[in-house]
Order: sequence, then C-alpha cells, then structure tokens
Amino acid sequence: MIRRLIAAAIYVLTSWAWVFAETIDFYATVSTSTDAGMIKMSTDILYTQLQTMDGYTVIDRRNENYNPVNKSQNISFYTEIQEESSGSWTCTLNAFKGEAAFSSTKEYDSYYKILMDAKASLENFMLNLSGNIVIPGQESSETVSRENEDGPARPNVRKHNPIMDTIAGTWEGEELTDKILILRGGRGFIIFKNGATMNISVSVEGSDVTIKQKGKPNASFYPSLPRQDALKNAASASPIEWNFKLEGKTLTGIKKTLVSDKKSSTGVSEGNVNATWTKVH
Repeated sequence: MIRRLIAAAIYVLTSWAWVFAETIDFYATVSTSTDAGMIKMSTDILYTQLQTMDGYTVIDRRNENYNPVNKSQNISFYTEIQEESSGSWTCTLNAFKGEAAFSSTKEYDSYYKILMDAKASLENFMLNLSGNIVIPGQESSETVSRENEDGPARPNVRKHNPIMDTIAGTWEGEELTDKILILRGGRGFIIFKNGATMNISVSVEGSDVTIKQKGKPNASFYPSLPRQDALKNAASASPIEWNFKLEGKTLTGIKKTLVSDKKSSTGVSEGNVNATWTKVH
C-alpha cells in the first residue's frame, strides 16, 4: 500500500513538473496546403499565443522541421494543418519529450476557425498535457470532432450583421504592421513586423467599425515608441482602439494609442493618430 502511494506521488509530481517551468522548442508547421501565407499566419499566431502562457519559455524553431531522431530535454512542439477532401480542415497539436508523446486533433469548417480557436486550443492542450502524455505504442491522441468543438447550440445568438461579412478577411495599412486578420465572429488578430500578435475585438454599427485590443498588454504593440518607453508604459496603458469608417474596401479613421511626449515624465501620453487599412482579400 505504501509503495503504491509513493509511486502515485512520484507520478503526480513528475506529471506536474512536466508542465511547469518548461522550455518548449516550437517547430515548423507540417502541411500539404499550397497557401504558404495562410500556414505562416497560423504558425505565427500559435507561436505568439504560446509565448503568452505562464510557466513556459518558448524557443523559436519555426524555420526547422521536427526530427524525432533528435532527442531533447525540452518539450518539442509542432502543428499539422491539412485540408480535407470534404472542404473542412484538421489541426493537430503535437508535443514530445523523450519517448513520451501527446497529440490533439480538431476538425474545423473553415481555415479561419483554426485561427479563431488558437488560444483556447493551446490552453486546453497544455492543461491536459501532463495527464495524457504516454509512451508511444499506447493510445496517445485526443481527437475532437467538429460537433464537440462547436459545442451545443447557444440560445440568444447575436443577430447576424452583413457588414461583418464584408470586412472579414485580410487587411494591411500601418507601416509597422505585417498583417491584419478580421474574422466573421467579431474577433481577429494583428501581426506586427516585430513578431508580436495582438488579439482584437471588432464591432460594427452602420458604417462605423470599432476595433479594440484584447488580452494582456505588450510593449511590442507600440513599435513606433522607443523600446524603453514602451516597456515602462505598456502595462498601465489603456487598450489600443481604432475608430473607423468603412468606405468600400478601406477603413479610415483614428487610432487611440500611446504616442511620444517629451513633456511627459513617462516619455509618452495617450493620443490619436490617423490610420487607414486596406482590404487585401
């Protein structure tokens, strides 16, 4: 009995140790899709979302493919994204450490749902990692169907806004922004040229489009500021917000953000700057 208790305690301790204070090697996404731009976007978003999770140090190996021959003390992580003949997409998250492995697969109606679900999928994946990691040869995967992923129907669904369909897609515009993705569900992502990814919420009223920063503050969301000023002020800053007017395939308006201010003791102040986004596709 005592031996069993000791063995159980060791298992619990080693399982939790596997999750906390771990280093993750983040490898390139595996896919047969010919849309390299979309695959890169999903890889960058997953990488950035994983970086924001507490308890992990993420090493960027996005230019390398995972090789199981090269054993590591770190967690090796990579994603597989494939388009099915039915038109749906599957996304598999894979993690390896030594001889142990764990994977989780979800099916999505569209590619954009993979991006929309990136944060929640990663959080759930890492939460379940320690309890499910197994030795190869045993059952090692967690498959989630599209029905389970979507969950039961929710009452009081928000009325569909056709303008959201119009603005859903990929945008570009600000000098230090690499790509902007707006999803039909009122969410999206902004990928900066410095590698940071910002989650955003999108609301529409008539031709007025309001976009707000969501999630944790990040100094990298202020690439136009001196780095030290951004680091010092990001945590206490109000969420960045864009107030746009939609005109065809163009969003034009004001961005509320931190701007340099030599008269301020912090080196910055909250201000408005002109902003224009143009829809790419």
